[in-house]
Amino acid sequence: MTYIDPYWKRLVSTGLRFLQEQGNADAVAVIKNATLSVDFNNHDNWNGGIDYWDLVFHLKYRDFISLGDKKDKIEGDILEVLDRFHADGRDRLANVLIQPMIEQYIDWNSVLPTTKEDTVSLIQEEQKMLLEVATGKLSFKESGVEDTYQERHEQILHIANKAGFDYPVTANTLVDWWGEVRSLSSYAERREYISKKFSPLLKMLRESEDNGSDVSFQQISTRSEIIQKAVEDAEVFIREGRYDSAVDRVHTAFHGYLRQLLAEHNLSYERNDGLPSLFTKLHEYYGSSIKPPDVAERLKTILRSAGGMINAINELRNNNTIAHPNGNLIQKREAQLVIRLVNAVLNYIEDIENQLFQ
Repeated sequence: MTYIDPYWKRLVSTGLRFLQEQGNADAVAVIKNATLSVDFNNHDNWNGGIDYWDLVFHLKYRDFISLGDKKDKIEGDILEVLDRFHADGRDRLANVLIQPMIEQYIDWNSVLPTTKEDTVSLIQEEQKMLLEVATGKLSFKESGVEDTYQERHEQILHIANKAGFDYPVTANTLVDWWGEVRSLSSYAERREYISKKFSPLLKMLRESEDNGSDVSFQQISTRSEIIQKAVEDAEVFIREGRYDSAVDRVHTAFHGYLRQLLAEHNLSYERNDGLPSLFTKLHEYYGSSIKPPDVAERLKTILRSAGGMINAINELRNNNTIAHPNGNLIQKREAQLVIRLVNAVLNYIEDIENQLFQ
């Protein structure tokens, strides 16, 4: 990490306090979520010499994109505040810049139902086995050891290929692995060799964005103002990692979406109909509209199965989110699953609408 004079960090901290007191939530969020760097801009020989510096706030992709047209204003707001407190005439601020971090994109959606956590666990298990073989704690000649390694290694390579990251272990068998490490004379060297292979990868995977950040409900947001507001709230909560709140807003958007579709198709429903009832009425209508009949019957089976999932999601929302004063809130992993499932159902319904009723 590039060294930053502590003065600049203190200056930014002071500016953050001021912006918080002023209620500038956008600028505060940038400072809190960003990684700071201080870059030399230019030197002016006038008046004994003055150095100009750029303060650069590096944001993760999703945070950077969410700024939209507000980026220039936020940069100006932060620069104005920092200039107010900065008093060193020899080192002056030239610019405040907000830039995206250039990171390896990991497409976790492409490997579902395997999650980021599952992948990290698999890689850690492989690291442990390779370390034990390299340090004499485990023999690859033992029954089943080689088979276990090859099965897991193949699974990891498959995930890496689909998700888009390079896996540093090229040994397809433990025999190959032993041939790779036996020339290292001590166990300490072998441990260091393995750590250098795995530590950067595991750090990158842990810090990569979760699948939930890639889920979008924009395909339904234009159907009504209520749906649009629920979608906007849900996507904010997803970006902030507030998944119990996100499930509640996704549920609201889905509920409004189903009512809107039923109304568009002149299908009656009661005002107090819940999510499962609305979904049942819609999928029965789809089943009667799809041809040929054998395809329609198979579709009915799929949608009836989805109905059970919708009912469970409805119960989760009512009993395990902030929608009501519940004690046991849904946790991140399960909330992400619910959000992905709803997103998949919505995408499928939109496909039906676009293909059959446009």
